Amino acid sequence: MRSLLILILIIAVYYTLKKVLTAALKSSSEHDKRERVKGQEMVLDPECQTYVVRNRAVTRRIQGTPTHFCSEACAEKYEEKHRK
Repeated sequence: MRSLLILILIIAVYYTLKKVLTAALKSSSEHDKRERVKGQEMVLDPECQTYVVRNRAVTRRIQGTPTHFCSEACAEKYEEKHRK
């Protein structure tokens, strides 16, 4: 009788832990999905070498070519270097 109660307790603990861990993993994966930007192109800032979403990038035309930057400061630094 005692071993049957211990077995039932072990099974109950197993299923409880399984449910809690599954919910935690599901929540974590949903959080990761929300942080991703889907369907938007990333562009490389030639000054600081960081990637920026094209829609949020600062765009300047350098020597006739559109160039994308992460900020106004990076755009100005890059333009100064290429004026000389």
